[in-house]
Amino acid sequence: MAEKSNPVLLVDYENIQDLSLLKRLLATAFEVRVFVGANQTKIPVDVVKTAQRFGERLGWVQIDGHGKNALDFHIAYTLGLLVAESKSRGLYVLSRDTGFDPLLQYLDKRGIPCRRVSSVDDWSSIARPASPSPQPTIPRATDELSESPPPPTSRQGVSMTDVQLFINGIPPRNRPKTPKTLAAHLASHFKKQASGADFSAIVTELAHRSVIVINGNSLSYRSK
Repeated sequence: MAEKSNPVLLVDYENIQDLSLLKRLLATAFEVRVFVGANQTKIPVDVVKTAQRFGERLGWVQIDGHGKNALDFHIAYTLGLLVAESKSRGLYVLSRDTGFDPLLQYLDKRGIPCRRVSSVDDWSSIARPASPSPQPTIPRATDELSESPPPPTSRQGVSMTDVQLFINGIPPRNRPKTPKTLAAHLASHFKKQASGADFSAIVTELAHRSVIVINGNSLSYRSK
């Protein structure tokens, strides 16, 4: 089965609040993840309106912690999840923070297409309209990662990466306390994406991946 290859833009919203370029992505196959700081509680209406037009292709991730690089580490963690899911999809970080560059260059040299963009002008040569082959064309190295584990697969039409990001975005005190209530919580959130999915099986898969720990009728979380 072919890997899911829709490119993804990860937005460092603490660093860049001008998201006008998102309008250019509406006609493409891009997915978007907007990372928001713990203290960023007000989003401009025009940004929200544009985001709504993406539907399930755009997700918001508000981090819990504080600190100079707290949001950057969340983005780096998500990059790792996306790379594990597919090594062929294009990955882009929208930020003026050059601290991302060593990581992105490391991945790119190992055949994982990724780069940082910092402005609309920088983006204009990358974004392309959706087509039968929507993957952006960017230079790739020929060397491959050796002995890398197989990428996580989607379950029941739901991306396990999106499931983990959704759980990470729930404040710890509000997370479901039993496998049954977690399955119901996921079913409610992802009902439009996969209404017939077996979310009990997805909860079991989360336990296999050590995202959660099930002990009888209770569970605990290892994700942040």
